[in-house]
Amino acid sequence: MNLKNKKFIFIVNPKSGKLSKEKKIKLISDCFPSNPDIVFAKDSEETSVLSAEAFKNKIIVIACGGDGTANLVANQAIIHNGIMSIFPFGRGNDFAKFIGINNEREFKKIFIKPKVFNSEYLDLFFKDTHKICLTSVGVGLLSEAAFRASKIPLLQGSLLYTIAALSCFINLKSHSYLVNLNKKENLIDKMTILVAASTPYAGGGMHIAPDAQKKRNKINLLYAKKVSRIEAIGLLGKVISGNHLGHQKVNNSHIKSCKIDTNENNFWAPLVYGDGEYLGDLPVDIQKGTKRLKLLIPNNETID
Repeated sequence: MNLKNKKFIFIVNPKSGKLSKEKKIKLISDCFPSNPDIVFAKDSEETSVLSAEAFKNKIIVIACGGDGTANLVANQAIIHNGIMSIFPFGRGNDFAKFIGINNEREFKKIFIKPKVFNSEYLDLFFKDTHKICLTSVGVGLLSEAAFRASKIPLLQGSLLYTIAALSCFINLKSHSYLVNLNKKENLIDKMTILVAASTPYAGGGMHIAPDAQKKRNKINLLYAKKVSRIEAIGLLGKVISGNHLGHQKVNNSHIKSCKIDTNENNFWAPLVYGDGEYLGDLPVDIQKGTKRLKLLIPNNETID
């Protein structure tokens, strides 16, 4: 892609990560020296409004934050057929890792050898709202760990989510879910975690869904039945490296769509988290996104 005469806007989440406002401005300016247009969005609503306005004017939006910020910008990119990229300033940055932008050095490459990549994503239909997810959406342990991670200051990356997951093991829970797979309903009793993935990484770089990209236009569904604390600790180590798929209590499949619900009334069972954020409560209908999500990435990556 030729970027000559293309306009860019850097929409920054001031709360993402540990860097100061001044440090974020310096990093952006070092990567894009020609007087970058930098805007600090005060909240998620302003991020969406600014993104929508930019896309309407054919401006490329750089989401400067974590997976949550990328999600907000991506939703508007899909609606307005815009092009976006990511400068990872967040605590997880799993989607940025997937597209090969882990730091400022890799981000710079999009201005040297750019490529537009059409990414897959998930459409989530809750009772009263629609959301998207760029990485993995889940219930059970994934949601509890993401909730607890949001309460832990300073830490980031896989260390943050490892500590959050370990804190869940003190009172390890399992839940019962009604899972409708391709219009066939199953009751899965005593489940520790259920994840629907579009891309491989979650939890600050954990390789939770190694097979996510193996079948185009399919959702990678993974779940683990009730496990002991010792089993959970062992599984966590395998998830970090992506070696958990052979575990006897892990089910791994590819499906067209699924609907998840629960009859449990406790706080944890209905929570749905994705891209590091709370997205809603069950029930949720999960499908592969059908519209294009156009991403500007370095043209030296293996994804296509």
